[in-house]
Amino acid sequence: MAYINEYDLELFLLNSSEQSEKERDFILKHLSECSACADNFNKIKEFYAFIETNIHAEEKEDETLANKILGSNTLPYENKTLNEHNRAVKVYDGKYEIIESKKDSLVRRAIELIRIYPYRFSGSLAFVGLLIALFLFTKKPETKYINPTLAVIKDNVLTVYNEMGDLMWKKGVPGMVDFRTDLPVDSQILQFGSRELLLDDLDGNGINELLIAGKHPGLGSFASDTLYCFDPSGKLVWKYGCGSFRSFNTPRWKHNNWFINDYFTVNTATGKKMFVVASTNFAPTKIFELDFITGNIKQEFYNSGGISATKLFDIDDDGYEEIILGGINNAFSCAFVAVFKPDSVFGFSYSTEVFIPKELQKNSALKYILFPTTNYLKAVSRTDYNMVEQFFVSKEEKTITAYIQEAPGGLPNIFGAVLYNFDLQWNVRGIVLADNFIANYNRLFDQGKVKEPLDSNYTKKLAEGVRYLK
Repeated sequence: MAYINEYDLELFLLNSSEQSEKERDFILKHLSECSACADNFNKIKEFYAFIETNIHAEEKEDETLANKILGSNTLPYENKTLNEHNRAVKVYDGKYEIIESKKDSLVRRAIELIRIYPYRFSGSLAFVGLLIALFLFTKKPETKYINPTLAVIKDNVLTVYNEMGDLMWKKGVPGMVDFRTDLPVDSQILQFGSRELLLDDLDGNGINELLIAGKHPGLGSFASDTLYCFDPSGKLVWKYGCGSFRSFNTPRWKHNNWFINDYFTVNTATGKKMFVVASTNFAPTKIFELDFITGNIKQEFYNSGGISATKLFDIDDDGYEEIILGGINNAFSCAFVAVFKPDSVFGFSYSTEVFIPKELQKNSALKYILFPTTNYLKAVSRTDYNMVEQFFVSKEEKTITAYIQEAPGGLPNIFGAVLYNFDLQWNVRGIVLADNFIANYNRLFDQGKVKEPLDSNYTKKLAEGVRYLK
């Protein structure tokens, strides 16, 4: 949370009419939420209360104290102006005052007056008050709000804001759909098919960079197979593509161009890593680690089908998250889940030799799981596969749930989902049939298009059909 600088807090206390209503409302709200700024504000109030209490105290001891601090302050009678650093010193009638050429905080100016005119404050109390002020109100560097914390695409315009909600920069982004970094990314990817924006501190300097991937091949200023990185001022820092494509046995895999579905960063014991999920026209898809300094691809994993869902979750409770992938395995015509340590993401998915030669079917996955298709899928869809659509995780219950669509790509009136709930050792804890699955299945059962009733035996058979290839 950014802190409010002392000058604004002092102005709010002493003369808030100089601030706009928006500024005053922000400060009130911030003080109610930020204990550090609230403590600082209370100290400012206490300081001015101290001055108010002692301003009219006896002055007998002050002259001795003034001479001790400043020596004699008696100067010849003449009017002239001297230059002293950033100040002008005006001398008149044997006295002098500081004329400031720069705007300083009210507390700073109060401390300066105490130093120059100590006889206006009570002797020892004034000196103690000065020490308190110097200790408590040492000016911190004023925060510069240069950190992008919100990026929004709306109506083909990208707008970037800082942590105070101030506009930083705008850019036209033709061909991009509406996307926001302050909304759940999973739901936006599910709706639009891919991620478009990511704000993250890549180089560890405390300031976010903005990452953008294009939406449509050949449209707009951002290519769909390229990741672009912008600094806080909106300057392009780098852009990198998706690397090479591996051809396998099946002639159906006609590669034209990669297009990026998702990208994310993950902290590991060896530092922050960036991963990109890329697809092509048919298959396969791949996830790869991109070195965001050099643009090199450091490791990559190919899946014989689509990767449609990703999730980061600390499964083994070691303080670092694992990567969970979900989608379709074309070779087995069913949904899959794969789990990786971020430091080891390489190889090729399990498959048949029609898709991937057997000698290449090796990978670094901790788990690779296949899910059975249902008789409902066979009754309502022309496709022969189901698909992992998204993941739900619970740190409290220590569970992972795969949300599997049984009729992917179909019309909404035939959608039916099955949720597989796992513990952190990937044992099936339970299976829940979604409301749309139950409603549509019972309708088909009444019509005689499916024969098996929905009961405990039905979900038990689904649980037994889960296959662990690793």
